[in-house]
Amino acid sequence: SSGLVLHKRTHTGERPHACPLCGKAFISSSHLALHLRSHTGERKYQCPVCGKLFLQSSHLVRHKAIHTGERPFKCEDCGKLFGRASHLATHRRVHTGERPFKCLQCEKAFTQKAGLVLHVRLHTGERPYKCDKCGKNFRSSAHLVSHQLLESGERNFKCSTCGKAFKQASSLKQHLKTHEAREPH
Repeated sequence: SSGLVLHKRTHTGERPHACPLCGKAFISSSHLALHLRSHTGERKYQCPVCGKLFLQSSHLVRHKAIHTGERPFKCEDCGKLFGRASHLATHRRVHTGERPFKCLQCEKAFTQKAGLVLHVRLHTGERPYKCDKCGKNFRSSAHLVSHQLLESGERNFKCSTCGKAFKQASSLKQHLKTHEAREPH
């Protein structure tokens, strides 16, 4: 069945459906169709509370939990609460040490599939996220966003102690240590 074929692709890494715009590849044509919306900007599912728009109805359903604050999934080891069962399952790996996502090239293992995907791009050199201003490519959307913030000159990370603002969260984090060093123990 087609479901079995798709499932096998999650193990083999086969992604035969490539985006003609950015080259990112997917296991099915339906996944590619959803991805294409990210290029067109089509987001037809809107949150009635905050107005945020989503590509998929399932993403809107997940998002709504933010407004209710509902976090029904509790870790039995540490008591931490989660809004989704999948987030609890991933968190549990902190306690079990399980790293089920292994790199076939170097044996490095990860707790989450996303970590493996990013890591594999180190081996392949794939950089699917492109800056529309300068043309530079990045391994992850987070790296692209960080680059765009630096390029824009915006300083969105502000110190609550002294008011100094930074372009990157990592710079603010480093700065906060200067305040900690000054506080008497």
